[in-house]
Amino acid sequence: MKKLILIILMFLYSNIHAKDKSENFSLVISGGISLGAYEAGYNWALLKYMTHLKHNSKTSIDMKSIAGASAGAINALMSSMAWCRKKEALDINNTIEDNLFYHMWTEVDFEDLFIDKFGVVDINNTTSLFSRIKIEEQANKIMNELNLPLYDKKCEVPFGFSVTRVLPMRVNINGIKIDNKLFQIPLKLVVDKNSNASIVNNYDVKRDNIIHLSKNSNPSDESIKKAMYASSAFPIAFEQVELDYIYKGQKQRARFLDGGVFNNVPLDLAIKLAKDDSSDYIFMDPKNLRLGLFRKSRELELEPKTSPINSAIELLLDIFSASESSVLYTTLSENFVDTNRNIYLSDRYFPITGMMLGHFGAFLDFGFREYDYYVGVYDAIINSARYACKGRDKECFVRAKVYIFDILTKESEKSKGFLNFLHYEEFGEFLVKDEFEVNNNLKKIYDSIKNIPNNNMRDFHTFINNLNKNSYVAQNSYLRHALKYPDEWHRQSLASIVHRIVTLERKNSTNLSKTISQVAAYTAGSFYRQKNGYVYNPISAPLDIDKLWIKYLPYELALSKNIISLGYENYYYFDNNSFLLPTAIELKPSFSFELYDKKNQTNFMRVDLNLNFEVKKDLLGFGFGASAYRDFDNKIDKDIDFGPNFYIDFLNMVRITATKRDDYSGQDWYIYAGINDIPSFVYWMFMD
Repeated sequence: MKKLILIILMFLYSNIHAKDKSENFSLVISGGISLGAYEAGYNWALLKYMTHLKHNSKTSIDMKSIAGASAGAINALMSSMAWCRKKEALDINNTIEDNLFYHMWTEVDFEDLFIDKFGVVDINNTTSLFSRIKIEEQANKIMNELNLPLYDKKCEVPFGFSVTRVLPMRVNINGIKIDNKLFQIPLKLVVDKNSNASIVNNYDVKRDNIIHLSKNSNPSDESIKKAMYASSAFPIAFEQVELDYIYKGQKQRARFLDGGVFNNVPLDLAIKLAKDDSSDYIFMDPKNLRLGLFRKSRELELEPKTSPINSAIELLLDIFSASESSVLYTTLSENFVDTNRNIYLSDRYFPITGMMLGHFGAFLDFGFREYDYYVGVYDAIINSARYACKGRDKECFVRAKVYIFDILTKESEKSKGFLNFLHYEEFGEFLVKDEFEVNNNLKKIYDSIKNIPNNNMRDFHTFINNLNKNSYVAQNSYLRHALKYPDEWHRQSLASIVHRIVTLERKNSTNLSKTISQVAAYTAGSFYRQKNGYVYNPISAPLDIDKLWIKYLPYELALSKNIISLGYENYYYFDNNSFLLPTAIELKPSFSFELYDKKNQTNFMRVDLNLNFEVKKDLLGFGFGASAYRDFDNKIDKDIDFGPNFYIDFLNMVRITATKRDDYSGQDWYIYAGINDIPSFVYWMFMD
């Protein structure tokens, strides 16, 4: 029966492409950090379908060029390999959950990137937040597959990356000297008569900002990988990459970073690589939405009023965005107005995790990246069917979707279930009528994100709460922490970032810059200090094994009239968000010493038992409770005295305390001005 259905589908599909004709297309892949997981699903699905079409359709179809930037650079190389697959190798290491795209983007996690005690050790990295070790492992797998005999004889695909030179190059164009930072690396994948693929320099592209990876035609695997790393070296997150390259016949060396900084959509490079042979350009943009679950609500939202500082920040961001848009605008206006070229923009219906946290959100968990990957596959089905049926009726669109679905989900019940479910959510009907079980984890992520309209921090907090309601089980330690403490979800990751930045400043900066970063880390401690359950001395400094002794230093250093006091903190934090309820209960023993001998004073111990409240979370708090006093030497009073105390906290760092000692023959009122988190101050300022 299944064979009969497949024969019928093949017959119906052949009607879609009944005409003998030639179609040429190019692919443009934008960057987007963890959006690479969504792009990977889209890329794989689009090319799996297109290569199947190439080998099984009357239509002559050829890919004329691929251009990528940032994460899109890595996908561009894999795309050239996917396109040149021979018919006999279409399913070898190339199924929906076993292919280069899937492994490259679902297997790289925050825990594989962060350089700190929660993540990886990368002693050679001295300039960035993240390690590239795991990405290098995946890149080696790509190069290994390139050396397998999986490719179509005489297949040839021009592709390339955009990169940004850290220090601009002064160039002379018609007597005008100008600084340029944007460069492009044109390459070509070629397959010989034995089905062996290789990557060569592409000398067909003639532009002033072209660089090549070697003097001869064949760059080394290492130089190709380094070029990919350079194009995807997002500033601060990943280390800049030093490239040896050829510019206008001369060997040069320079450091490069993310190609998406100035040209995140290298459409201009795709056009030059295609040499005017492409009629259609497919532009993959994860940010472009078709009318979906959350676009309607977004269109109705009013622009919020912002403060002058926020407005200034937004203006700076707009400047960078405008730089990217101006390049794309110029390319579109010069090449797609009054020409025979067509551009097809991908669109997305469902929200994805990669759009959250500044496009880093999908790195938080394997499940997030797998969900985004499948949404990418789904959108590729919809967009590919639309592309195949351009100018045809609705029935063509339906038949094409079913046919593409069958090609992509072969022998994968998991993908059939979830993709069929997504189709029902968008169109109100199943793509195929068979009953498939929907994967529980993917369904939980979808249920948690489907009604979230935006991608800001507040909405991520909502997403975390929704995941908890749906009993989602995280695989990543950062997400496990966020799910366990949803109101403090940011603390572990923020602590990792701050600690890494200060470590880098210590290694690379001048004394002034180093000191500023250390003071900033100390004063910002309130925003990433642990505040859940029982905590002894809630310090913000990292508890490295060789520095555990720091935690046992006094937590507070306070001064009163003729008195210095050293205090230790014990907190039990409650799980509540109400201003009217206490945040924590505090037990604080402290030791007060005379600065100079005075008749009505002595050295004494004070133990406070207080309730702590937060007026403004992490910024302003207060507390009150009872205190017990006992003199050390019985010089004034032999008894244990009691009294009330009240205090105000600023940033959990500065504390003003008023206490009264009842039934005491000496001084009965004390006003203390104290500095909290002394262990962290010692760590940041004096520990290497």
